[in-house]
Amino acid sequence: MREKHEKLKVYEFLYNRLPFSDTEKQEFRAMQRMEKLEARFERELARIKTHNMSIHWHTEMLIDSDYEIVNVLIVTDYCYYLFVLHDLAGEFYINPFNILCRDNHEAALDLNRSERIYEMFRSQLIDEGKYQRPIILKYVMMNSGFRLQGRRSELFLDMKNLPYYLKAIEHSAVIRKKNHHPASTKF
Repeated sequence: MREKHEKLKVYEFLYNRLPFSDTEKQEFRAMQRMEKLEARFERELARIKTHNMSIHWHTEMLIDSDYEIVNVLIVTDYCYYLFVLHDLAGEFYINPFNILCRDNHEAALDLNRSERIYEMFRSQLIDEGKYQRPIILKYVMMNSGFRLQGRRSELFLDMKNLPYYLKAIEHSAVIRKKNHHPASTKF
């Protein structure tokens, strides 16, 4: 079960009790938006059986002097799934420099950073033994108004495909769990 971010709880408590700076107001609004996105994602997770998975919320990491947030980490016996939630709406395309841009050519998301996020997790999620679980990163576009023109990317999931993707994770965790034979220990 997901818990509300501690900083958001503090902001909610202090709102209308203390004056907020413009930066604090902006951060508070961003945290409220992220809370709504995570609640929507959690509703989708509630539709599947998660007993063969570990689910972790709100991972924040420093990459190149900027913070990146991975909203949800799902761990199964055979894979790590990283989900970054966004609420982008409108027409977008991926330019030759691997940057997601709005139709007016304004940059919205640097997809090159996904490789850095992947490498950061890869260096931290080292499995014991010979088998290293794959790490899959997905940007989940939580707004049904998001449209991607031109070349597609495997990095993106939209709201209509998210339930099927989560169901596939559930199915693979259950099937593999049934056929999983733990290594025998000799005493």
